[in-house]
This record gives sequence, structure tokens and C-alpha cells, in this order.
Amino acid sequence: MDWIRENKPLAAILGVILAGSLALGYLLFGAWSQYTETHEGYLGLGSQVASLNSARLAPTADNLKNKQALVDEYAALVNRLGGALLFMQPPVPPIKDIEFQAKLKLKITEARNAAAAAKMSLPPEFAFGFDDYTNNLPKSAAAAAELSGYLDAMEELVKLFQESGVISVDLLERSALAVEQGAAASAPQGNARPGMQAQQTSAAPILEKRQISVIVTLDQGALQLLISRLANPADMPFFTSLRLLRIENERQDGPVRSDVRAPEAPPPQEGAVAVASDEIKPPPPAPVDSVPIVGKERLKVRMEIDLVKFLAVAQAGAAPSSPAR
Repeated sequence: MDWIRENKPLAAILGVILAGSLALGYLLFGAWSQYTETHEGYLGLGSQVASLNSARLAPTADNLKNKQALVDEYAALVNRLGGALLFMQPPVPPIKDIEFQAKLKLKITEARNAAAAAKMSLPPEFAFGFDDYTNNLPKSAAAAAELSGYLDAMEELVKLFQESGVISVDLLERSALAVEQGAAASAPQGNARPGMQAQQTSAAPILEKRQISVIVTLDQGALQLLISRLANPADMPFFTSLRLLRIENERQDGPVRSDVRAPEAPPPQEGAVAVASDEIKPPPPAPVDSVPIVGKERLKVRMEIDLVKFLAVAQAGAAPSSPAR
């Protein structure tokens, strides 16, 4: 303490040097720690880059070129398949608006007569889902042609109900076409980025799905036959896809005991005289002691059917380009 008092300037200089050394040491320690973390991160990133470069699908120019070639080949095959299915579906001939209305009324009359012959009930206001066009005409000739093809598919569906043993058609609705509303193809939905949206709009769809809602009453065997025939091109010439199937028993509660009755035995024939004979006859069958009470009830079935129509753009893009090898 005496030395500090006697040499205050020198002691002050030594104190400043000591404080600066401590601060410099702290900064050096912090810089070394930051360098260590940065170095370890660099080594980890280098190992990730090395593993990506050695992977099978490394982000290289050659792999990008090969992937693009595979995508082009897949798109060409899809377009070729769409063109083949377009050729298989029934054609849609041009038709005028007034001709379509006359065709609709004729098909409604024929369907009612056929349903009455097959003992199948139809809704009171049955018009294949084209109720608006019984009194109004389509907006254009293109709309009339599209609606005519749509009507043919609905007619085949109703015929399939009759042939499968449907008891009643309680509801028959369809989705409206874009040409009926005067709207173009719907824009892509969702929160897509501008580049993604441009990519989606550049690729034209090769098919169009039209939704049909049906509620029918039938039994179990008729339901199995209907589903089987719906997917068989020999029975249903239009492409369909069963998207939803909901089955309910027409009767939710079980039968009470008074509803269950055994069949009565046939009365004996009057005037029959027993004749003695040596002929050996089998004994009469035993009376019925059990009656089925479950399994014979009707089913109420709701179906959502997608009617698939392949568009002409599939045929236009069916010519595949030679894929790169």
C-alpha cells in the first residue's frame, strides 16, 4: 500500500493494463467459443453435402436430366392411356337445343314405361336430373351436345337399376356442367405459390368427373348385382367410379313376436278316400318349426357415383416424345 501511495502514476498504469488484459481475455474466450461452434457447424454441413453427393438421387445435373426424362415418359404414357380410353367411351354427336329437349322428354316417357313394366318406382318429378330443361332450352349448341351425352349416361344408369332388381329409386341428382353455368375450367384452389399456380394451369386435365347422387331401395342380392354391373363395361358403357356407399336397413327395429308367424299347413283334401296299397311311400315332411326373421328386410342405399369423361386433350397429347436415355 505504501508503494502504491508513493507511485500512484505507475500503479494507475498497471491497473489499466490489468483491466485491459482481463477484458481482452474475455473477448478472446468468446471469440474462441464462437469459432469452435462455427467450425463444428461447417464440419457437419460438409458431411451432409458429402452424403448427398454420394446418394443415389444426388442433386446433380445428370440426375435432374434423368428425372425429367422419366417424368416426360410417364406423362406420355398417361396421355396415351387417356387417348385410348377416350376412344372407348361412347361418342357425343352434335345436337341442337330444341332437339335435346325433345330427346329428354322422350327418354323420360320411355324410362317411366320401362320402370312400370319392371315394377320399379320412380320419383314423382323424375327427369334424370334435367328438370330445368323440360321447359327451358340449353344456353348453346355446345351445352346441348354435352348435356345429351350426360343424359345418355343417366339413362344407362337407370336401365342398370331396372336390370339389377332395384325396387324404387327415391332420389336421382346430378352435378351441373361448366357449360351450363357459362364458366370456364375452375382455377386451382389452395394457397399455391405463383410459380406452382402457373405450372398447374399450364397442364390441361385429361378427364372430367361428374357426380351423381342416388338413393335406392333394394335387397342384398340386388345390391351386389348392381355394384358388380356398375364396374362391368359390358353392362355400363360409360366409365363410372363408386365414390361413396352408405347402407341402412329399411326397418331399424327388429320384428315383434306377433309379426312372426309360421306358415300354416295345407288343409286336407275333402273327399279323399284312403286306398289300401302295398306301395311304400315316404313319410310326410315335418311341420316347420323355425321361421327366418332377419335377412329379408329391404335396404336403403345411398350412392355417390363419379361419371368419368375423358376429354379430347388426352388424344391431342397422346403422341409421346422419344424419352431420353
